[in-house]
Amino acid sequence: MIKNINGRNRIFYLDEVRALAIILVILCHIIREFCQIRPSGSLGWLSVGVFIELGVMGVPLFLMISGSLLLNREYDLPDFLKRRFTRILIPFIFWALLLPIYKIIVNNDPTPYLTLFLDRQYWFIYMLIGVYLFLPIINSFIREYKMKGVEYFLILWLITITLNTFGLYPFHALELSYFAGYVGFIVLGYYLTNKEFKLSDKHMIWLGLILFIVFTLINLHFTLTHYKIGIFDDGALKYYHYETLVVALQATGVFLMIEYYAKYCSKHKGTFRNKAYSFFKDTFMSKIIYSLSVCSYGMYLVHYFVVYGIRWVSNNMFPIYTAKPVIMPLVWIIVVFFSWLIIYVLSKIPYLKEVSGAH
Repeated sequence: MIKNINGRNRIFYLDEVRALAIILVILCHIIREFCQIRPSGSLGWLSVGVFIELGVMGVPLFLMISGSLLLNREYDLPDFLKRRFTRILIPFIFWALLLPIYKIIVNNDPTPYLTLFLDRQYWFIYMLIGVYLFLPIINSFIREYKMKGVEYFLILWLITITLNTFGLYPFHALELSYFAGYVGFIVLGYYLTNKEFKLSDKHMIWLGLILFIVFTLINLHFTLTHYKIGIFDDGALKYYHYETLVVALQATGVFLMIEYYAKYCSKHKGTFRNKAYSFFKDTFMSKIIYSLSVCSYGMYLVHYFVVYGIRWVSNNMFPIYTAKPVIMPLVWIIVVFFSWLIIYVLSKIPYLKEVSGAH
């Protein structure tokens, strides 16, 4: 499963998960553009809305990868914070300063620059900063208590997000705030990567598939039947809150499928599954997956520029977002491709590679 690329050892299935995560995040934002110009509850609104049940997994998967790679490690606290935040903040500040100017020019947005700068489009970065500040504390806890400590934390986190799923958190001032929110996905990623389950690899693949299908259908059912009670606002689709049991188990299913399919194929050479997996791992596809993984953070930062550019085209040249939803996959591919291309090119240019977000 460890693949040496350009002199660096990579865990290939984690690159697969990261590449999948960024294209799912972009999917969410493309869907939002299509949904906003359709009447809530209309067939067109629902037809593009169903894709949100896939896109919602992007953020949890990103966090789970961080847990897989960063927890239960020995590192100096100042050095950890410096490396993490240098890698995050320099590209973020660069693109966050440019985006408001871009919106004012391209979309003729009259909103003041400072208001646009403080907009929530980069909410994920602010959340990630908070999680990384808390991560050394969690890391020390896990190094002290090992897998028992991980399971203790996850049990309390699952209780918290289950209450949140049904709108019951906080429950009579029950103080579980340290176990609430996004940090649980970090711990979950570490757990799924390092826990030795008693089931075979093949059974773990099936377990992951069942979790993914069941909880995707639950999400879909909610979208199709409950859009009148808060899933939309002025025509815009609002997807499930990430901190819910449904999304956690949905993302867990995908993570398990990818992880254990890789493990199964590494142990069963010559099988059909191994040959199918080799197409992604040992051909040009591995270079595509690796490049998407390396560029994923930068793609998140820059994809808004592409989305807003397409919005300008839709408003002034060709009504893309009012067209039939069948073109949505094409728009999705275009945004993914140009977001990747911008970051890939910048990552090859001295000095600019520091702000590209590629790593």
